[in-house]
Amino acid sequence: MKHILTLLAAVSLLAGTSYAAEPLNTVCPISGKPTNPAITSSYTKTVAVCCNKCKAQFNAAPKGYLSNIVAAVTGQCPLSKKKSDPSITVSYSRQVAFADAASKAAFDAAPDKHIKEVRQ
Repeated sequence: MKHILTLLAAVSLLAGTSYAAEPLNTVCPISGKPTNPAITSSYTKTVAVCCNKCKAQFNAAPKGYLSNIVAAVTGQCPLSKKKSDPSITVSYSRQVAFADAASKAAFDAAPDKHIKEVRQ
């Protein structure tokens, strides 16, 4: 029994490995219709922050700072608004699902505009 539980734990870890840290969204951010998990796009945004404290703050709850990251001004930390340090960066990554190819194309054309509409 112990071996079966160990095997199941290992399989669940492997099954949970994907590009995104969270599950795909179930509602298309463009059309509002249910998504097709076969139609996806990857969103990644990397910005410089001012210090390791801001980096740790972002890494603790990246979704909470998404608006700050999307609206980041070059040379300014999106969390503290102080001058950023180009050697200290944070990244927000997410795999996004869509209802259809047209919705995916609209997202890909302006991902920063639509990423805030992504919901589970």
